[in-house]
Amino acid sequence: MSNIDLSQIVTAEDKAAAEQERRRQGVNSERDRRVAAGTTVNVTGYSDIPVQGGAADQINMIALDATAKDLKAAGQTGAIIPFRDAVNTMHDLTPDQMIELVSKAKQVATAIYAAAWALKDAGDIPANYADDGHWP
Repeated sequence: MSNIDLSQIVTAEDKAAAEQERRRQGVNSERDRRVAAGTTVNVTGYSDIPVQGGAADQINMIALDATAKDLKAAGQTGAIIPFRDAVNTMHDLTPDQMIELVSKAKQVATAIYAAAWALKDAGDIPANYADDGHWP
């Protein structure tokens, strides 16, 4: 009689599944890192503005977008909305400029999420999932 507990044996399939789960979590972390790092947005008629995408930054952008839309709806298209960018530079934006800034930043975040989904849905997640070639 053997004292080996066969239910405790880890198979190659178990190891592969565990590695894919580790990579899946890694893809999520890489996605979150890239969203938080932000992007640089070119605002028509203004300039490039670096924006961050952390949780607090996203809340701020949602609020500024709502304010810009409220001002625009009230006919205040020349109003100025102050915005401090990712490198602490102040920008005075019109409602349309703020709406464009937020829209373009959201497009980048959406593309990052789509890239993460594609990596996770394609089958085996590659070991180099953090490589820039997999991301927008």
